[in-house]
Amino acid sequence: MTFRKKKLSGGHLGIQLSAGMMAGVLIAALFYKPFRYESVLCISQIAAERAADVAGFRMASGYGLEAENMVMQVAYQLARRSVVKVIVKDFTGNGIIWKIDDEIIIVSNKHLLGKDVKAEIIFCNGETFSADIVGYSQQYDIGFARISEAMVSNSVLREIYEAVPVLYEVDSEDKREMFVQDWTGKRILQTGAAAGQRAADFSLGTIRGLQFVPLFNTMVLETDCFSKAGMSGGGVFGEDGRLLGMISGGDVLENAKQREAEVTYSIPPVLIATEYEILMQDKQ
Repeated sequence: MTFRKKKLSGGHLGIQLSAGMMAGVLIAALFYKPFRYESVLCISQIAAERAADVAGFRMASGYGLEAENMVMQVAYQLARRSVVKVIVKDFTGNGIIWKIDDEIIIVSNKHLLGKDVKAEIIFCNGETFSADIVGYSQQYDIGFARISEAMVSNSVLREIYEAVPVLYEVDSEDKREMFVQDWTGKRILQTGAAAGQRAADFSLGTIRGLQFVPLFNTMVLETDCFSKAGMSGGGVFGEDGRLLGMISGGDVLENAKQREAEVTYSIPPVLIATEYEILMQDKQ
């Protein structure tokens, strides 16, 4: 696959923050330059309030997300712009915008993308595009789709963000212990469209740790956070707006009337990055 830079028309998309406001919440894509979105760190609740005001964010509510909690509000606004609805034949799920260049690369679950060679992608602004499914991982529940250059409109690129992943390592006990020590108990936000829904839902929770789940053949991020059937492929985001995992499943009680999980399992971004590199090498 060849990527070429595509210049877009337009100027600033959102917010430019002074150095004194930096740290705390990651505000990705707050201002736009041709070819990519940049990230700015915002230090405090006050800074987040200013950022949200300048960007004209419409505050979300429910599921424990209060309108006055600007830190998580900004994280949510970033998260929902990097998560898409994915439809493959009669099956639905979600995906995460992994790369934006001449083409938009979407990562989603292999168990969804493996059902066909085409997918329908619905972005946060409601625009829908056809995508080619370009490959899957041989080991993990990871697959990739792309939207061709000719179909990528400026109106979409002005609304969406490329996810900013936290590439924590899971291949050694020491690295896993370090992650658990640093991240356990930290607040997270999960978002994705549940089955039968067109728009993304969200829920708040905390990080429980890392756990090996045989079904996924790897260590997964375990979160104490509510998720619904159909939210697979959605994202887990930290308070700073960075991507911590791609939802792949969860624990559902045996006697549950609905397929809803209180503990969610997500694929670490470092595995997505590795599989994407392998896919690109195979395509050359």
